[in-house]
Amino acid sequence: MEVFREDASVVLRYAEHVEGIGEAALRRVSQREGARIVRLAPFEGVELDVLDLSTLSHTGTFKDWVACVATARALQTRTPVVAAQSSGNTANALACYTAHAGIRSVILYPPDSRRRIHPRLAAHPLVDLVEVDASEQRIKQILREAALAAGVPVLPSLADQYEGNKPRARFLDDAARELGHGWNWHVQALSSAYGPLGHYRGVEELGAAPGPRLLGVQQEAVAPYAEALNGKGADPSAPMLEPTLFRRVLTDDLVAEVRQVCADTGGAVRVLSNRRFLDGQWRAVRLLEDAGVRVTLTPDGEPRERAGLYALCGALAAVEDGLVSPGDRVMVVHTGGSGPAAEPFVPEHTVAEQDAVALMTSLLTRPVPAQRGGTQAQAPGRPPTPHPARSADGGANDGLRVP
Repeated sequence: MEVFREDASVVLRYAEHVEGIGEAALRRVSQREGARIVRLAPFEGVELDVLDLSTLSHTGTFKDWVACVATARALQTRTPVVAAQSSGNTANALACYTAHAGIRSVILYPPDSRRRIHPRLAAHPLVDLVEVDASEQRIKQILREAALAAGVPVLPSLADQYEGNKPRARFLDDAARELGHGWNWHVQALSSAYGPLGHYRGVEELGAAPGPRLLGVQQEAVAPYAEALNGKGADPSAPMLEPTLFRRVLTDDLVAEVRQVCADTGGAVRVLSNRRFLDGQWRAVRLLEDAGVRVTLTPDGEPRERAGLYALCGALAAVEDGLVSPGDRVMVVHTGGSGPAAEPFVPEHTVAEQDAVALMTSLLTRPVPAQRGGTQAQAPGRPPTPHPARSADGGANDGLRVP
């Protein structure tokens, strides 16, 4: 059951609080950065709500908020070309938002993420997606070297990551006032953890620190936060079940901030074993769908993305293990998994690791093409193109049009 909703844009709803970016630029690039809260059936005496950041987002994940902020900043500084790297969701979001703003983007991604790329976004004349078979750290290094050689910025910046996620705190604060209660726990599957860290920075801005207890959930194959905080993390022999939860190497600053949030809130980061996740995955799907949150499936019947399912399975496991107590109220963050299904994607650019810097630099420095059909990018300050049509359940348009 849905209990609270922002249909159009959480970013625009709190635009005056986004530091360093004018509201006009945000309005120019905004497409749909909605959110809603749905209530699940109680579980062993625990009240469960889901913050659905997928269904009402234009490309289907919470990365739209960050892409909106990052693109608005680039538009405001009249940046014509940007570079990025992604495991899939950020690539789709940045491709969509930068193209909408008339900004050219060149984005690196690994082969494991090919199935997440939306062909209609990749086909836009202002977008180049480059597939390179390399490690996470090497892809980041290739990106830095190419961007430096071409003299273009890398998106999203650290400031964009935090500013794009801080509005969550204000949205939940408004919801708590309307619903008459807050939450004891804030549960999210972690990769880099910019989402929850931005949220807790927003909580601090509101003067409401420390906020609810953080429960970070990591998959068995990739668990650097759990290892840093608990001394025991990933099983290197375990297969990776969710490629978007991919980050293996963390900065000292990220670890320190997550450690501090856990200390301040009485929170924790836990590893969910593959067996426990797979045993509970379809129970989580049923709970979400019974509450009106559709989980997008692949043609072979598997969830297209499991980040939101990891958060919910992690919350249920914490209840079963006694970490979350009867009478608690839990907010589970559904960051992705209810977006449009991707058609098969055939990459235009695949490159060997040793040739990637040269190709990226070439793409970043070539002239910006005219948009198809002779249309020109809208100038800053013009009203945004109307939102695309929605599917029957209120989700993003399956066509993923770039206006």
